[in-house]
Amino acid sequence: MAFTIEVDLRLFSQYKIPVQDGPSFCLQMLTRASAIGSSNLDKLRRYEVVGEDFQPMVVEREKKEAEKTMKWREQKRIRTATMMQAANAKQELAVAKSAV
Repeated sequence: MAFTIEVDLRLFSQYKIPVQDGPSFCLQMLTRASAIGSSNLDKLRRYEVVGEDFQPMVVEREKKEAEKTMKWREQKRIRTATMMQAANAKQELAVAKSAV
């Protein structure tokens, strides 16, 4: 079976997807269509990509960015708490030394 999937390069720019991801994007489209059924796969024999086709990639990218942000915030919270504990320990040590 031969498939021709055409993509307007402006769509890659519009959805901020590297052109190098084009082949894997097309493979993902074929894989999803194959999993759904042969009638969906037949639609891709000669297909021109539309913006909606990029939604799964955009959603996945946004999900990864949100996870990365949450992880960064958690790490920042932990670092801040650790620094505050260290500062409090230094202050308590200084108070204890001055009391002696």
